[in-house]
Amino acid sequence: MPPREADCFQDRAAVRELERALDGGGTAVLCQVLSGMGGVGKTQLAAHHARRVLAAGGVDLLVWATAATREAVVAAYAQAAAGILYSDPDLPETAAREFLAWLEHRPGPGQRRWMVVLDDVADPADLRGLWPPASPLGRTLVTTRRRDAALTGPGRRLVPVGLFSPREATAYLAASLAVRGRHEPEGELAALAGELGYLPLALSQAAAYLIDSGLDCAAYRALLADRARDLADALPDPGALPDDQAAPLDAAWSLSADRADRLRPYGLARPMLRLAAMLDPNGIPAAVLTGEPALAHLADHLAAQAADPHPGRPAGHAPDRTG
Repeated sequence: MPPREADCFQDRAAVRELERALDGGGTAVLCQVLSGMGGVGKTQLAAHHARRVLAAGGVDLLVWATAATREAVVAAYAQAAAGILYSDPDLPETAAREFLAWLEHRPGPGQRRWMVVLDDVADPADLRGLWPPASPLGRTLVTTRRRDAALTGPGRRLVPVGLFSPREATAYLAASLAVRGRHEPEGELAALAGELGYLPLALSQAAAYLIDSGLDCAAYRALLADRARDLADALPDPGALPDDQAAPLDAAWSLSADRADRLRPYGLARPMLRLAAMLDPNGIPAAVLTGEPALAHLADHLAAQAADPHPGRPAGHAPDRTG
């Protein structure tokens, strides 16, 4: 199923662009490709659209597939086939083919309307032989950072997803704070939004920091500027950051990680982030992060920190192995 909707979701131009495909019963455009840099909210837009279509009765079946790898797509299709066709989940390739065949349009009663979302396509070649078929009863929605010609062939429409507009970014920050009874000068919020490049993901980090820490916007902006200068000195090459992101965006992540490290259990946020960075970015089972190997990794980190603690940072406590 789609991820839960982000707090204070913004109605953007891309939302209306997606909804235009519903004209004519969804037959005008059978596949839409949301393309944009990381952090602009492609997954959230896709999830919002999929929920809207499902709630409106536009489809009978919604399949959400993480598409970062071919294996992930096959697994999602096989899971759908197991639920619909009782296919053998231990034969995922066979089950995936059976699912795609079921999606094919066939004249006669009993046909179901469907939507397949392929989230975070990293390599279009991974979808060779796995594209949902063109069907008047089906819709396909793709999110990706890529703009390859293979993603925009006949029957597919590219929907570029960019940054928030200045108005959207300021409105997002104001709404996020208002939910918690916080109100900041619009000029301060607009300035912060600009410093973060209007990137939705960075803005969400900033809003969470403001809410959690109780700092006002001016104080946070001062912290952000100081951290950005420190990072600029340590990372003088702007091209070292992904997607041409500016240093303030990296600074927002750094401040958030520091804040999390100061929460109980002290000093474990960064080692946990390093562990998570080695795993699937599209979903990690809770059992992996709370299992014995993960706890051993955190315990080793705390032991090393206790032996040579960073100045001003609590040495921390051993992680709870009882769950």
